[in-house]
Amino acid sequence: MAAPLLLSMVRIFIEREKRHVEEKFSGRISELLAKLHVNAETVVVVKNGEVVSEEERCGSDDELKLLNVISGG
Repeated sequence: MAAPLLLSMVRIFIEREKRHVEEKFSGRISELLAKLHVNAETVVVVKNGEVVSEEERCGSDDELKLLNVISGG
């Protein structure tokens, strides 16, 4: 029998919306972005003070910042 999946609180700051949210989540950041309806190409993800890829795992009281990607020409 498989062990139950434990979901931890992840604290998230979404810069474009200027809001903080808490989600019960444990998994890849790409899955969390999809859950939040955030396009991974439009943000830089900072996990506990370090820039990480969306393939990084998060959970267990991590703190994420979803910062806007700004491009210009």
